[in-house]
Amino acid sequence: MRRPLSAAIATLTALTVLWTVPAPAATAKTPPPPESLATNTIDAHLGYMAQSTCSPSAKPGTTALLKLLIATWGGGSLGISRGCSVGTTSEHKEGRALDWHMDVKYSSQRKRVDQALAWLTANNGEVAYRLGVMYIIWNQRIWSLYYPGLGWRKMANRGSYTANHKNHVHISLSWDGAMKQTSWWTGVPITSPLNSKCGVGGSRACLPTIPRTSLSWPYQHTDVPASFLPAPWTRPGIGGDPQVGRTLTVVPGTWVPEGATLAYQWTADSHDIAGATGSTYEVTAADVGKGIRVRVAATTAAGTTTKTSDVMTEVLKARFATTPRPGITGTIATDQVVDVNVDGWLPAPDSLTITWKRNGKAIKGASGVGLTSYTLTPSDTGNKLSVTVTARRAGFYTVSQTSASVKVAKAEFTTAPVPLISGDAVVGGTLTAAPGTWEPVPTRFAWQWYVDGAKVKGATASSFVVGASRLGMAVQVKVRATRAGYTTRYVLSEPVTVTAAG
Repeated sequence: MRRPLSAAIATLTALTVLWTVPAPAATAKTPPPPESLATNTIDAHLGYMAQSTCSPSAKPGTTALLKLLIATWGGGSLGISRGCSVGTTSEHKEGRALDWHMDVKYSSQRKRVDQALAWLTANNGEVAYRLGVMYIIWNQRIWSLYYPGLGWRKMANRGSYTANHKNHVHISLSWDGAMKQTSWWTGVPITSPLNSKCGVGGSRACLPTIPRTSLSWPYQHTDVPASFLPAPWTRPGIGGDPQVGRTLTVVPGTWVPEGATLAYQWTADSHDIAGATGSTYEVTAADVGKGIRVRVAATTAAGTTTKTSDVMTEVLKARFATTPRPGITGTIATDQVVDVNVDGWLPAPDSLTITWKRNGKAIKGASGVGLTSYTLTPSDTGNKLSVTVTARRAGFYTVSQTSASVKVAKAEFTTAPVPLISGDAVVGGTLTAAPGTWEPVPTRFAWQWYVDGAKVKGATASSFVVGASRLGMAVQVKVRATRAGYTTRYVLSEPVTVTAAG
């Protein structure tokens, strides 16, 4: 059963182990394997093979890998073996899982673990294949050799620092890796994986090992496939990643009689998936959270034999391939309409929710599906405008992206006419000012009268009575127009000359 997320590690071994952090050892050159063993072929792998027996003694490959990690990067051991009655299913109970004691709270230890895990997982997990690694857990994240397309993925919170693997790296090995039978130790790539100890109970004999005291491997950079297909075995296997949109492929197995006609039925949580009867299956949004299996029926003249694969870990949502950051276009000023560019999402979302924000907070009434335009208001003036785009698609993780912030400027009046003076420009007469037609309409006009260029104190109404002392002088009026979110505008009229009455 392929359930490393929920069943592989339950509690730490009851065995108390003292540990130290020695300085990383110098890496010595290791001679290549004998010419007869030289190969550039990657090891075959069955994928996740859960504990099915209880044989907790530490296996030689598990012990050797733990020693290699400590000798190269430091740290210590939190043990290999676990009692048969402790916790649930765990490869510790078969001596093929190790806990390497390193702690995320120390930056130097994090750095060394990162180096070790990069070495194990590089090139689609080449070294992991050669060591028989099935999966690795560290800092509440898991990497599985048999799900290469998923990379490192976050695990659910298990409730404690230790259970979340923050003070140790857990590595589970296949039986080949645990028995030191992979190409890293023997120089011979696995072609037919074990699922038990070698050399006992009818299993093939154990191969001799070669000295391995460093990280050198003469055939590093083997062409390792990016997709995983398990080696044929005594029951069907599934290759591919359990994630929406990815394609799974059945590997029928070694049990199929020669010349048999094969029929397939894919299931989700043990329920048949309608129409899923081919040798491949594309995972759909309806499968999220469910365990996928495939049932294979082999028919010959002698009858039909049916076998079912182990279950894959629960199907994960997919992730958008591209998640572009939105950009705001248009004139960033009061009363202007601005737009957000939402192009570039792949695959295309089912919906895009647009949330316009002022100083990082959602603007009331300015959020909704497809709301790609927004009219700037006086409340936005002088503040920072941004927009968040949230993409949704069935079977995909919801993703939000936020634009850069832009400051909203004051707008300018598009039309600001020269005010007009009407009335008789004579001694004792009354002059009246009119602002003309402004665009947009100001909220308020204010007036100031001038005589021969000098401001007349108190003359701030729209009308002005001409006194006798103004004879022969030039009278003008200045209008001040204001509107929220706009730059205040001043306009001076043309002058009129005061004459004598009659």
